[in-house]
Formats: sequence, structure tokens, C-alpha cells
Amino acid sequence: MRHLLLSLPLYLTSFLVQSQTGAAIITELKSINQSVTSKSCGTDSAAAISNRAMNVFLADKTGYLSASSDLSFYTNYVTFNSAEGKFTVNHNFQKGTTGNDAPAKKLLSIGFDMTLSNNYAKSFLDKRFENEIGVTVNYKWLGKVKTRFTDCSQNNVTQKQEMDALRAVMLAQLQIEILNKEADFKLAQMAIDSTGDAAKKIVQEKFYEDLKSAYEEKFATIQASLLTQTGNFKLISTSWTSISAYIPLLFPKYTVAPSLVTPFSDKHPYPLSIQLGHTRMWESAKMGRLFFTLNGMLLLNNSKLSYGLNKLNFSEYKSLGGTDMLHATDPGNNKLYIGQYQTFITPSLTARMVYFSSGSHVGISFLAEKSFSDYNLLNFKAGIPIVLINSKKTPAVTIECYALFLDITNKAGTAGKTSIGLGIGIPFSRLMY
Repeated sequence: MRHLLLSLPLYLTSFLVQSQTGAAIITELKSINQSVTSKSCGTDSAAAISNRAMNVFLADKTGYLSASSDLSFYTNYVTFNSAEGKFTVNHNFQKGTTGNDAPAKKLLSIGFDMTLSNNYAKSFLDKRFENEIGVTVNYKWLGKVKTRFTDCSQNNVTQKQEMDALRAVMLAQLQIEILNKEADFKLAQMAIDSTGDAAKKIVQEKFYEDLKSAYEEKFATIQASLLTQTGNFKLISTSWTSISAYIPLLFPKYTVAPSLVTPFSDKHPYPLSIQLGHTRMWESAKMGRLFFTLNGMLLLNNSKLSYGLNKLNFSEYKSLGGTDMLHATDPGNNKLYIGQYQTFITPSLTARMVYFSSGSHVGISFLAEKSFSDYNLLNFKAGIPIVLINSKKTPAVTIECYALFLDITNKAGTAGKTSIGLGIGIPFSRLMY
């Protein structure tokens, strides 16, 4: 019995190695291909490519990045916003799909936000953004992808039939490659006489694991590329819902006095925020790509962040008759705030639209933000996003030049509310799916 237990792992390893062969890998790929081919053209389940290939396809189409809450199929991504001086680094922790060919359904990303004092020292923007560091947590639920083709009842070859034929030819080519690589490996393994049987089995197992992983990825990647090149679809649509939280770790204190003749005190804000958003994406072969996002947010706001205090430097404070020279002359408190300091919760709604015409990497974007309650400003942003493509013809960097119009209804009564800015989004590392 003891000898049986000791030899059992060896038998299991041998069985797994034997079952994982080039032929087995080809059978799995054929099964994935058949599942796509068998889906009728005009139904809700119709598909042009496999689920994993669609993940790769969407990774290219969702390459527009402007904030840490945006969707990215890459393990890491960074964003920068010059108007706010905000730099974010984000990491996707969620392991991608389970099984050989599954759609992406959920995604967890965690990162940090760093806001640096910007150059708008005397502008409207400087009254809001300071040096700060915080953590962001974002969880996304990805919706079902729907693929529509042109008239599926026509007598000539339909878009889906063409994609099925192209995929079959591609699969036949991959089959030849897999069998050739397997044959080369077996020849190389036979040439090594000094290696024991146990070592050979380990090497063989590693070879088939790598071969399987490589060709599953290649099968998906080539399908996605074929769909982009041929445009064999009428419309591809999907959506995702996200909930995100910003948790401040380091935020500057404010030196505040109710009036010029009352002493200053230090206020320690904690601008925690939580946001719920939903995005829909439409990719049309003829009309281009459209994103529409609607977000709702709750912010733990205060009088300073909502422009409810007057900001003075030491000279201004002194010339106006300020009496608390002890705080005013402190070099660390060169920003002095006069007024009644309060904390309150501010709800806001944001709507964003981004459009890229078919085949173009240059688009247009519009964003409107409306806050309510004690801080009821209306802001607007218009931009031109440009998605730069790398040598692999996938999105590498998004650069967006924009004009920002703050408080367009003049609720805060402060000048200098129009500015231009630059946004940058960079996905990097590997695709998760």
C-alpha cells in the first residue's frame, strides 16, 4: 500500500503529460472555434470571434484613458491630469477569465493618487487642489458583449460567414505550427540521453503547458486582429458599471480664521469620496466608436474646497488689518483663509461623451459636471483625445488636450475660471485576458 501511495503522484504526472499533447491542444482550439461558428447570425448570442478574442478586441477599443476609474484590460496603467495636477498609478488585481474561453466579467483595481500643487498660483484652480496622496479602489462589473451583423438573410456570403471561414483557415495554420513545434521538441528530447525519465517528464510537461498557453493567446490575438482589419460586423456594443472610492492618506491642513480680527486655527480636512458610474460603448464598422458615461459621486466637502473662503497671503492679510501675526508669519502657512469653515457632503452628477470616427485615432470629448447642495457649481470640459499606436498596432498612450470651463453659472464669483489642460493615460504590462 505504501509503495502504491508513493508511486501515485508519478502515475498522475505521467497521465497528465500524456493527455496534454499537441493533438489535445488542437482539439481544444477546434472546440472553441465550433462554439463560435454554431451561434446563428441573427441571434443575441451571435459572435464574430471567441470570448477571449473579444477581450483582446475590447482592450484595443477601450484604449481611451483619462482617469483612474476608466476601464483598462492591462495589468497596470497610469493617468495624469495637468489641470488638477493629479497623477495616478493603478494595478488590476483581478485574475482574468476562468476556463479556456470565457468573457471578462469583473475587474478589481487598486492604486494611488498623488495631487501636486499646480502652476495656477493665483487662479481659480489653486483654491481647490493641494498636495495630497490617497488610495483609490475600483470594482467593475462588465456587461455582455453583443455583436450585430449586416442582413443575415441575404443570399451572398454574410459578414459572419466570412469571419467563420477566415477563422477556420487561421486554425488550420495554427494546427500545422503546433504539430511542427511538437515534432521538433520530441526530436530534441530524444537527443538528450543523459537526462533521466523523471526529468524528461518535467521538461515535457513544461513544454506542453507553454505551448497550450502560447497558442490559446495567439488564437485569440489573431481573431481580434482579423475582426479589426476586415470590419466584418455592423455593431458591437457592451457596457460596464463601476463603484470606486478615494481614501485620502495625506492631505494638507488649512489655516482658517472666521474674520480678520479673530485668531487662526488649523483645520484638517478628509475629502473622502465614493462614486458610482455606468458606461456604454458602441463600436460601428462604419460610424466609429462612441462612449457615454454617467457618474454619481458623494464627496466629504468643506468650505475651502468649495471656494467658500477668501485666500490671502501674509502681505494681503496684514494690509487688510489682520491681527493674528503669530500664525500669519509662519512660513508653512503662506495660504491663509478667512471665513466660516464648515464640512458637508456634496453630491454631483457627471456626464461624458467621447467619439472616434471609424478608423481614426483622433476624437472629440465633452464632459459636464453639476454639483448640488452647498456647492452647486456647473463645470464643462471639451477636449480632443489622441490615441497613439505602438509597433504592435495597439493603443500605447492617450493624450488629450482640453479646455476647462469652471463655474459657468458664476456661483462662486471668482475670476480666472477658464483654462486649458493636458490629460495623459498609459496602459502597460500585459493584457489580463
